[in-house]
Amino acid sequence: MRISPILAALFPKVRREILVATFRQPDREWYLTELAKFVHTQPSSLQREVDTLSRAGILAQRREGRRIYLKPDRDSPVFTDLKSFFEKTAGVLPVLQQELAPLAKAIRTAFVYGSVARAEENSGSDIDLMLIGETGLADIVPALRRAEKKLGRPVNPTVYSVREFQKNARAHDHFLTTVLQGEKQFVKGTEHELAAITG
Repeated sequence: MRISPILAALFPKVRREILVATFRQPDREWYLTELAKFVHTQPSSLQREVDTLSRAGILAQRREGRRIYLKPDRDSPVFTDLKSFFEKTAGVLPVLQQELAPLAKAIRTAFVYGSVARAEENSGSDIDLMLIGETGLADIVPALRRAEKKLGRPVNPTVYSVREFQKNARAHDHFLTTVLQGEKQFVKGTEHELAAITG
């Protein structure tokens, strides 16, 4: 898996993967063996790093029977900063940008909308993605499946050709109007470029 050079420079591999997985979904509780499987290592390899991060106040641990559950500690003075850092280096947008990069020439603009764009998502929220360009759903599915595997969440794409998008926008299609009026996080392009396509 390709990773941000910033993350590679700052954190050893196992610690980096723990932090990326947990801060991508900070409200989700992971049990140790589940997290170990997600980051492709053994629970014994994870335990020492988890304990170190917990002692530092970065992760919160909770024991239930024989299971240990963990998640980012929201009471940590660096929680907000770490969440922002991992969003920028390993969050939804950088992962989608990385996976869709080979299709960049066929995509005019792409953006995330819905609860994720409004920062109102929970650990079970899907990622709603709109793409406008000259690529079809079949072309992007492999890239989105890889993104889902990394993010641990479903990605729901809506794909328009430029002509179809313009037609629906000018006809004030209810769904499209709602999306365009809502919050957006751009994977490719800008609000100005989207407005130019809309006309």
